[in-house]
Amino acid sequence: MPAFKMSASRIFAGLAASAFFTPAFCIAATLVVNNETPLDIQTPPGFTYTVAIPGFDGSLAVPTEGFLFCANVSDGGTAQTPVKVMPQHGDWRLPVAQDVLGVVYNGGVLQVNRQQTTLVCHSVGAQGETSSPLTEGVFRNSFATKAFEQYPNLINWIAPLAFDWNTPNWSQVPADPCSPTVDLPAQVNEDVVCSAASGIRPAGAGATSRAATMWTGTDGLNFFYVARIDARYGAQNEADGADTRQLPVITSGEQPEGANSATLSVVDAYDRGVVGVGGGYLGDTGQWCLLTDLPNALDGNLCVGATTSGDLNGPLNIDQLSLHIGVPPLALPRISFYLAFIRPIIGSPPSIDEPAAAVSILLEPSVTLEGGDQFKGDDVVFGFLPLSQGFPWMHGQ
Repeated sequence: MPAFKMSASRIFAGLAASAFFTPAFCIAATLVVNNETPLDIQTPPGFTYTVAIPGFDGSLAVPTEGFLFCANVSDGGTAQTPVKVMPQHGDWRLPVAQDVLGVVYNGGVLQVNRQQTTLVCHSVGAQGETSSPLTEGVFRNSFATKAFEQYPNLINWIAPLAFDWNTPNWSQVPADPCSPTVDLPAQVNEDVVCSAASGIRPAGAGATSRAATMWTGTDGLNFFYVARIDARYGAQNEADGADTRQLPVITSGEQPEGANSATLSVVDAYDRGVVGVGGGYLGDTGQWCLLTDLPNALDGNLCVGATTSGDLNGPLNIDQLSLHIGVPPLALPRISFYLAFIRPIIGSPPSIDEPAAAVSILLEPSVTLEGGDQFKGDDVVFGFLPLSQGFPWMHGQ
């Protein structure tokens, strides 16, 4: 059955998670939460929270080793607060979100937002690994080095017996994660809301192929990356199985409660350098655009002729790309399009095994609570240098 949004008072979006000391060989990520009650845990795992002036400008630092993609995805019933979530990972610039309502540490567990909130976060390990496609813990760490253990966590598809994830034939993998068929069955039957950010690239004349990473390119001055975005509202058997791509209607991020619909947000992150220190590979400025078809080439003409586009000044945020899907005539029940980026190159590139950019899609908490977007593995896709094969586990190392 299609999902109806609940009132904000029924939202229970607890992000309970446990954290451990980051190994010395890993690049530590930091989650910063401002304007909260001071918290200082001296014993492991070593959470520390301090404030310069009581009630203002506080920060909570927690050692982790993964990427954290956050946004406020509102159903219109919960007011945001000035409290901020500022994830950090090495030299990366990640999206900043608001509306952290509470931080509690008890029995070795750090709990964020035990009550109502609009905050949504997707976490991925430092090597692009997902601990489970059906769980979402902000500080939960797991790493599997073998491709056949990780790829099924990232792709909602039951591969045939002859398929080998160690040497995957990507032309056999479905391009649209939200429209499974009898021949291309899904691992998880997402019958409320499905959303996915995935990699698609040219595979030959007139053909496209699913990929583990985003299609990227560079002309020496700019870096280009393209992700495919798919979303579907309602049961799978109600979806149009044809690969007819439809652009979304861009919304303000808030919709009336009780609407037979769902709101999603798309964000990106990239290798930018440490705030206040500098460095990094890509700049904050640039351009983004929506395309119905995969472009012929990745160059400065990438967004020429796009019906929807905008300027960048940091990560793409919910004010720029908030999506609305639902029952017609108020919204489209299914959207599928390409999201393209152009960012200037400002420094040295990352290593061949390190990503340069990423795109994530997030669904409002009230619909998630009703069973929307159960498969989390395909909610984040990374982009590498054009000659890269992705993370080491993606090519057998």
